[in-house]
Amino acid sequence: MTRRRTAARALIALTSLTGVACLAAAPAAAMPDTAAPAPPTGIHVTKISSSSFTVAVHTAAHAKKYRVYVATTRKALAVANLGHDTVMSASKHPRITVKGLRYRISPYYYRVETLNGARRKFSLPAASIGLRPAMPTGLAATSNSHGTSLTWNSVNATGFTVEQATDAGMTQNVKKYRIIGQENQFTPYGLTDGSTYYFRVRSMNSGTPSAYAAPVTATVTTNEQPVSVMTYNVLEAADDGRSEGGSTVAPWSERGPVAASLIQQANPDVIGAQEAASWVGVPTPARQIDSLTAMLGGEYSLADTEIPPGQPHHLRTGVYILYKSDTYQAVGQGGHWDIGNTRWAAYQVLQNRSTGAKFLFVSAHLAFPAGAAADRQRETETNNLLSDAGREANGLPIVYVGDFNSDQWAGHAFNGPAIAMRAASVDDAYDVAQTRVHARYNTADGYRRTPPMNGGRIDYVFAQRGVAATSWDLVMDLSHGKFVGTIPSDHNPLVSNLLFPY
Repeated sequence: MTRRRTAARALIALTSLTGVACLAAAPAAAMPDTAAPAPPTGIHVTKISSSSFTVAVHTAAHAKKYRVYVATTRKALAVANLGHDTVMSASKHPRITVKGLRYRISPYYYRVETLNGARRKFSLPAASIGLRPAMPTGLAATSNSHGTSLTWNSVNATGFTVEQATDAGMTQNVKKYRIIGQENQFTPYGLTDGSTYYFRVRSMNSGTPSAYAAPVTATVTTNEQPVSVMTYNVLEAADDGRSEGGSTVAPWSERGPVAASLIQQANPDVIGAQEAASWVGVPTPARQIDSLTAMLGGEYSLADTEIPPGQPHHLRTGVYILYKSDTYQAVGQGGHWDIGNTRWAAYQVLQNRSTGAKFLFVSAHLAFPAGAAADRQRETETNNLLSDAGREANGLPIVYVGDFNSDQWAGHAFNGPAIAMRAASVDDAYDVAQTRVHARYNTADGYRRTPPMNGGRIDYVFAQRGVAATSWDLVMDLSHGKFVGTIPSDHNPLVSNLLFPY
């Protein structure tokens, strides 16, 4: 006796997805045929909504039924894990629609099956799809002395596409930018002062786009100043000889030249250094940052952000700023802030010697414990940092770099600094950069000979809205996926190319 399922029961099976949901189609009566069906071919999605998608399949020889299985994980689509749900009629050109799915920003996985009685064949491997996200609303373009930027209302999506053109029809001089994450702002670049541009944006969900929002326009009123910035936690020399990551931390006398070589390889204009306060004795007395500056051969100057050694009330903060003195000059007195919990941030206004363009550069190092309480602590530290920098900048563009000790992985209930920065209209360079190098590696390698590849990021470059970030590059010298020679630090230097308005 054949048991028929109701439409309601089928919908419950689809929306729960505790195991696997599927829809299938059964053909009309045909001559007896016991041959194995041909495997599914020509599989493609023809329609996607926020709660459903339709799969088209080529007609397969000997197939009497076509079934689509849907799950939230690939593992659930292994043959041993598959369940059986709704069956529907077949057609000459099968199109199977999976309905009642809950919208999510993680992909769904699907697999197609052809059947002839008890004999069946599957598509390999399982494919993935994102449901269609909502279109962004409230798109606005702003251009003033703080730069040209776009904002829109937040949308639950995995990213966005921003399209730029020089005509309202979006056909002339078209340029596209791809953004990762749930951002709601973007700073375009390569713009000409006095020119008018048109912009539109759409949401993305695992490769599935929404419709574009209606275009908005802006006339640019500033120039762009390129600057390459780096953040690098060089690992305190006080940790020399300690066991970490299955290795013994080499002495600074060996690590320092390798760190300097990586910096010279990347050739940044400005560097924010952390964990560089240890006394190393060469030259005497010398902080680790003094030693590193000397190893860079005079190309970089050290910003005056703390009372230097030998002076009354000297304090070593461990956070420093180096800049190319032939390209930039320090403006006014730099300094440092206690951002809470005896954590420090160094700051300095820098001016390009050729154009006169100025910006405030900040190097920070936040608390490191794991857990939700520490995440809240880092969020507070970041808010303190934002407040201090806002007062110091006096309207200048701001760039923040440093070891923020927060990521999206284990040990963190949430990313407090990222939440605070986004609320303050400050972008993570990783999210908005159009090129990323070594992005699969963790920014902190734990002093392991084979660096971890979870994509964990605790080192950041953050740029205030109006400051564009074009690239994100983790600087690593690897051979067959391993560090060779002396490992300079348990962090990797991170460099980003930025453009700030002037």
